[in-house]
Amino acid sequence: MSLRTKLIIASGGPLLILLILGVISISTIARSSKTVERIFRENYDSVAAGQSMMNNLVLMDRSAEAFAWGWDDNRQVVDSAIGEFSKSLKFQQGNITLPGEKELTDRLTKLWNNYRSDLESYFQLPQTGSARRDFYRTRPLPLSDEIQDTLQQIIDININNMVSIDGKVMQQAAETNRTLIALVICGVVLALILIAFIVPSIARPISNLTRSIKEIQQGNLDLLVKVRSGDEIGQLAASFNEMTSSLREFRRSSRARLFRTQEAVISALNSLSDGIAICSPGGKIELSNQTAQTHFALKPGSDIQSIENDKVKDLFERACREMRPITFKSYDSALQVFRDGEERFFLPEAVPILDDARRLMGVTLIFSDVSRLRQIDEMKSGLISTVSHELKTPLTSIRLATHALLNEKLGPLSPKQTELVAAAREDSDRLYRIIENLLDIGRMESGQSKLELVQVNTEQILLNAIEEIRPSFNDKGIALLLDLSGDIPEVLADRFRLEIVITNLLTNALKHTPPGGQVKLSAREQNGRVLFEVEDSGMGIPKEYLPHIFEKFFRVPGYSQQGDSGLGLSIAKEIIDAHEGDIRVESEPGKGAKFTFALNAGNALQKVDP
Repeated sequence: MSLRTKLIIASGGPLLILLILGVISISTIARSSKTVERIFRENYDSVAAGQSMMNNLVLMDRSAEAFAWGWDDNRQVVDSAIGEFSKSLKFQQGNITLPGEKELTDRLTKLWNNYRSDLESYFQLPQTGSARRDFYRTRPLPLSDEIQDTLQQIIDININNMVSIDGKVMQQAAETNRTLIALVICGVVLALILIAFIVPSIARPISNLTRSIKEIQQGNLDLLVKVRSGDEIGQLAASFNEMTSSLREFRRSSRARLFRTQEAVISALNSLSDGIAICSPGGKIELSNQTAQTHFALKPGSDIQSIENDKVKDLFERACREMRPITFKSYDSALQVFRDGEERFFLPEAVPILDDARRLMGVTLIFSDVSRLRQIDEMKSGLISTVSHELKTPLTSIRLATHALLNEKLGPLSPKQTELVAAAREDSDRLYRIIENLLDIGRMESGQSKLELVQVNTEQILLNAIEEIRPSFNDKGIALLLDLSGDIPEVLADRFRLEIVITNLLTNALKHTPPGGQVKLSAREQNGRVLFEVEDSGMGIPKEYLPHIFEKFFRVPGYSQQGDSGLGLSIAKEIIDAHEGDIRVESEPGKGAKFTFALNAGNALQKVDP
């Protein structure tokens, strides 16, 4: 038999019993309810009619007695009671349902006709004398007593019949209960028999299949499920065996392919001078090349929390927490490593591995070997510093000479000579500023220049910077605006160097804003820091050049003007970095540029090294 047939047999018997049970129950209850409702309705109506006649008879007796003693003539009340009594009597005559009830009703009709006739005669008697009272006692009053006895008998037989019917209903309900109990017992016995024989034939193969799935879940793909039947479960077991066979073949080929891929990846990684390690979200190192193992002890199978380098652990934790790449651009962030007496520098980077739902799957740690680049950069800085020092002395002499010539202390100059000397003096001054900037950057990078941090009045330093450079803006026809939002706190900064930053940013905006444009300088408080902004309406900066805008000697191709050394923004960044602040730029071609930097607001004097 198929699984469907087994299930139909297992559930069909109890279902049939339940259907029979339901039909019998509904039929019995409906029949009993209708019978009881009809009987109770008929008997109750007779009782109600008898009670109504009884009440109206009492009302007529009282009115007649009052009339006998001459107290009151309530003929209208008597007529109304007679009408109600007759109406109830007529209903009773049409609602005779019990044995003996017809005889009692006929007797009641006869007595009522006599009582009504005597009552009419009674009310025709004169009001004086005792004749009226005597007539009432001998004629209507005895008839009233007989009428009441007859009515009580009609009420009693209807009430007794209601009680008797209630007993019959209870007896029928008991019989129905016994029938239902017998049917339920039969259904339970049948269900147990079906369960005992059919359920094991269904449950046993499913249990075996479940155990096999758990074994496969643990990696045992060599397991085979025994096929004992040809039903749907047997077909499922056969399909399951085919699936495990396919999985075994797939595992064999996948392992071989994975092994080849892993060996190729490890060989490629080991050929790199950079260190690379892949970690799980919990910090377990799953893969690493020789450089990462040698210089940072990042061996596969170990935990990143067990290594001694705290900066690497912090880098991993930041990548997991912030769910974004953590990179460093400055050589100052490079990790210094000594190995066999050799000093090397690695610039760290952490890249989180995210799935399509942006869940963290792991972290890739990259340690770029910048030892050679750092050495070249140090050599370049040293060369620039040396050349700058060597050029500064003869340049000072040239500047003095040009100043002396222009002041005509050595004799008058012709207009042409004056023009040439003035141009030479302007170029020498510009060259002198470049050399000073180079020397200043070198001192800051080498740590020879110290910041003198004091509380600086933010509003005052901005006003000073604007007043100093405003003539240059006026000459070029560019509006210079100052926006101070609310009460701005003092900033903790080196006053002289902060003025250099603001002046360099304003000068940069002046160079790249056409006449008729505007430059806005603003400051406001934000999260315990003071945020400075310099925004212009100039030509803007292409997106591809934004990452290099703060590099030394960098000038945007096609945008920079003659005489631009490319050091102003680099100096500004060095100063802001020394203040432990950050400086950013936002720009789009044709929409101007906005430079933003933030410094701490504080009330304590500090002196720190850049």
